Amino acid sequence: MIRLNQDVVATRSYRHWICGILLLLIPGFASPVAAQSAQKIRVADKVWGFDGRVVNGQFMPLSIELDNLSDEPLEALATLKSVSGMIRETGGTATQAVFLGPHSRRWVQFYPYIVGGTTSWHFELRTDEETFTFDDIDQPRSVQDSSTLEMKTTDQTLPAVILDRPDAPVRIPTTVKHMPEEIFPPYATATHGLYAVFMDHVPDWETPRQEALLSWLKSGGHLHLLHDQNNQTLRFSGILAALNEPFDEFHVGNGSVTRHEFQRADLSQDIVTTATSPPSLSKTDIDEITEFEKNGGAGYGYNPNVADDEDLFVELRQLTQPEHMWWLIFLLSMCYVGLIFPGCWILSRQRQLHFLVTYGCIAGLSVVFSLLFLFIGRRGYGETTSLHSVGIARAEDDTHYSLLQFTTLFVTNGNTYSITDKDHQTLLASGATDENVDASITSGNTASFVSRIPPFSSQAVRARRRIKTDNWNLAVTGLSQQRDELEQLTITFGETFPNDPLTECLVIHGRNLHHTKTDLSRHQISLINHREKLRSYGVSAYDSINVFGMPQYSAPASSDDDDPVEASFKSMLPSLVRRSLADDHVKDAGKFRLPGDRIRLLVYTPMSDDQQFGVDAEVRRVGRILYVRDLLLNPRQQSAESNGGVPE
Repeated sequence: MIRLNQDVVATRSYRHWICGILLLLIPGFASPVAAQSAQKIRVADKVWGFDGRVVNGQFMPLSIELDNLSDEPLEALATLKSVSGMIRETGGTATQAVFLGPHSRRWVQFYPYIVGGTTSWHFELRTDEETFTFDDIDQPRSVQDSSTLEMKTTDQTLPAVILDRPDAPVRIPTTVKHMPEEIFPPYATATHGLYAVFMDHVPDWETPRQEALLSWLKSGGHLHLLHDQNNQTLRFSGILAALNEPFDEFHVGNGSVTRHEFQRADLSQDIVTTATSPPSLSKTDIDEITEFEKNGGAGYGYNPNVADDEDLFVELRQLTQPEHMWWLIFLLSMCYVGLIFPGCWILSRQRQLHFLVTYGCIAGLSVVFSLLFLFIGRRGYGETTSLHSVGIARAEDDTHYSLLQFTTLFVTNGNTYSITDKDHQTLLASGATDENVDASITSGNTASFVSRIPPFSSQAVRARRRIKTDNWNLAVTGLSQQRDELEQLTITFGETFPNDPLTECLVIHGRNLHHTKTDLSRHQISLINHREKLRSYGVSAYDSINVFGMPQYSAPASSDDDDPVEASFKSMLPSLVRRSLADDHVKDAGKFRLPGDRIRLLVYTPMSDDQQFGVDAEVRRVGRILYVRDLLLNPRQQSAESNGGVPE
């Protein structure tokens, strides 16, 4: 009996302890719930990209719907920053002003640059009185490799959406992702991750969104027009009147428009899959690629990923290396060694001198030459604050280009610097993806990148801008093909074509890259007898295998008279050519084929002063742009291209 009572007492004691622990833990569990219920602002919805996925190497929209639950209006600063490894913030901080009326909702849209990997994004609202924090937003998976030889699942289709009215009661069909028309980006620079759009009504858009849609289409988008809810063909007006061509299929710029004789409810999975699958390679191409990869591919160290731009930033940073007078440093070094020995040794042999004289000379020489080396070899000797840029400009039409730009700002004095740009629909992001950057970033038509930069260091910046150029009046006036191979080509140009001696032109046809010569007097570009596979351009072939079993590459020939800056820019051209293919929704340059109805002209030329960023400091600006222009070979398609202008 006594033993039983002891067990009962012990059981009751354990229960008391458990109840006490639960009472302590319950407030901890209840506090988040209470905080959430007391939150004045909540995130009602969020949409990544266009179809819930992201594309590496592109600025992608992140749409966040905010809901003001309070009776007071809210004026705040919205911020977005990437978080790597759950706790380490990386890159700069994107900001934009937000106003929310009482008991109202609105969408806020950021445009982060996607570099891949596991990343989350920290979103906040900051007012003068308080800061509203929300759960981190996880970055979704990126679109899978669209250049895979054999597509195995529907998940490997490219990003596509159907636009919904704001008052759409039911989301049909279920065969394609839906996107509210009010969150379609108002900037053409934010649409490069989108492949196809299905539309069954004329969106109620303001002018910027209409221009963004047309710019996206002319840059190579795919638009599919369905019948409206009355089973009638869509009719557009104003800026979008170029979509009223009476053909089932036609081009607007480099993009295509396809009409379908059915409504959205009849949009089947087969049609969507066909419309959103990347162009397939021929059996000949697949066999050739398989044989190439079987034999070792492009060699050791070759990176086929066209969205990787880290090599470009490495080259840009090397442009700001100090220019020391090494011959003078070497001469002073020899003098110092000679004065120490045998100079000081001879001095020590003089019996009439005190031995401390020798020690004093050694110390004095050390001080004097240390000061000389400090002056001659110091940082900043031959260095100036400079802005170096390279970019890839993808043509929309004769005068408008979407410029993806990589920039480094090197400074000799530590300070807060501001990089600005106006009226170019500019999207900005930090080029430092693995470290935290003290920078405030604002995108849009009044864009700025404000950053604190230490002395003798550089700040890397990524940007996407819409720029305007002169009309080069390009035309294909001569073309000769043998089967799929381009034998002869003549392209004429007008007076405004770049005539800088550093300008270089290349042509892509199919899977080949052709070298050209430019005759400025006759205003024409023609092929020379030199072509190579696009995947092999700029990749050094190895001559032998070294003792470690690694490929031994031959060094490229160079001249001592070459300008190191120009040589560095020239070495970036192959990387820029491969990087330009990211806008074609491919990942591997070796598996890209340009459609047979066009040739692609690449023009690599110095960047003009009016195309450079503004900086609030005296800087030396140097840059290059690779212009990418597709020229259609069908006269009817070219006429449709000329009818699709976007007003300024």
